[in-house]
Amino acid sequence: MAETGQELISVIIPVYNKEAYLKRCLDSVLAQTHADLEVLLVDDGSTDGSCAVCEAYAAQDARVRLIRRENGGASAARNTGIEAAQGAYVGFVDADDWIEPGMYETLLQAIRAGKQGCRVVQLMSRNYTPDGTLVVPPRREDGVCEVLSPETYFRQLIMHTGDSSFCTKLFPGAFIKKYRFAEGKKNEDFELLLRMLPELGDGVLSVGTVGYNISLSEQSATRGTYRQDLYEDMMYNAFTACRIARDHYPEYIEEGRRFRLVQALDFMLHIPVEEMRRDNDFYMRIVRFVRSEKKEIRKNRYLDEKQRQYLKLLADSPRMVRSVHRVSMRLRGIAQ
Repeated sequence: MAETGQELISVIIPVYNKEAYLKRCLDSVLAQTHADLEVLLVDDGSTDGSCAVCEAYAAQDARVRLIRRENGGASAARNTGIEAAQGAYVGFVDADDWIEPGMYETLLQAIRAGKQGCRVVQLMSRNYTPDGTLVVPPRREDGVCEVLSPETYFRQLIMHTGDSSFCTKLFPGAFIKKYRFAEGKKNEDFELLLRMLPELGDGVLSVGTVGYNISLSEQSATRGTYRQDLYEDMMYNAFTACRIARDHYPEYIEEGRRFRLVQALDFMLHIPVEEMRRDNDFYMRIVRFVRSEKKEIRKNRYLDEKQRQYLKLLADSPRMVRSVHRVSMRLRGIAQ
């Protein structure tokens, strides 16, 4: 077990059937220039060789601790890690991703030099396909540490310009231990950040340095395969965000309304045509919502013209528009 120090960082890594990726992930974490780590591997009932890989690393490095649990999903595994964490700070890494050697040193330096009232520090990420192709570059690489007030950070989230991932962030242990991820839900990072907003103090320290690398092998498959429960949770969070704007950040009400519409558009452009049935209650609720928002669709300043036109068409003829969109995507080689 890692020794508890003033700047011990607990790194929580949920593991479920990630044998093919674990070595790259763990090697990158254990190679951190900030070596005072407690690496918590939470095996969530893996059925492949993941647990054996975890056992081998725990046997080789005293900083690594393996926690076994019955399968309950990534949120439950993260919560188990939070409960076990002993570090002054807590971070998260997904088992199929990897991090740069100086990631946690960079985050700690930002905390030392930054505004002490900020509860969270984050840095930049890159997204890669399985063949190593960079598909999403970092938002910025200027090395500058900027303070995002809670209201600015909220606006970034609902305008899709902010980072809602917990894996790019570092949290004080005492702060993160007050929270738990919603178990059995999708879009859980975004949901928890919404709950954290009132407690962010002076906000989020954001460092323009790349530290986290995302493998799209699993994430892209998640979005490529239609999961209505994912969209249900996304829409729930969108309506929650709009209420937060109304109650706490009224200057961003229009952005909040735009966020609801864009999330609804995302759903409508991904639902299979065969699922667009009158007995699909969630689908019908979204159709009614879009139709009720025709005035907002026309006047909202933050919708781009493509979004506006799609929403207008979907409000009138959802099945026909979705059918045409699916054919268009297939002609472009994009699975729908």
